[in-house]
Amino acid sequence: MTSEGKPRALDVAELTAPGDVPSADVVEMAHRRQRHQDRIAGTVRGLPPEETVTADGSDAIAALVLGTAITVQLEDEQPLLMHQALQHDRTWSEIATAAGLTVDQARAAYTAWADTLGDRDRTKALGLAG
Repeated sequence: MTSEGKPRALDVAELTAPGDVPSADVVEMAHRRQRHQDRIAGTVRGLPPEETVTADGSDAIAALVLGTAITVQLEDEQPLLMHQALQHDRTWSEIATAAGLTVDQARAAYTAWADTLGDRDRTKALGLAG
């Protein structure tokens, strides 16, 4: 994918470690990951079936790197989503189930996040936590 005819940073980055992934949203990372997986499988979208693409080990590493980067980004967003759920009167049981955590784990993750906020925002966030 390009932006105004120029390749985006994610499209041209050499990915050998999660820190190599430039700022991108999860969808963009998932698309690039799928392209690497397609190369590994030899089924690149948009190519006729008779044309093949040979993948190398860098495709597997890039797919692993992107999977890790996606996981990290989603985990970073989780406390904010918990906060939004609490603002809409959802219970800790509902939040924990949705996050695949126990209630204690969800509360701990949320509280750790709230502790990183400024005084006023932390007070509000912890007030929602009940």
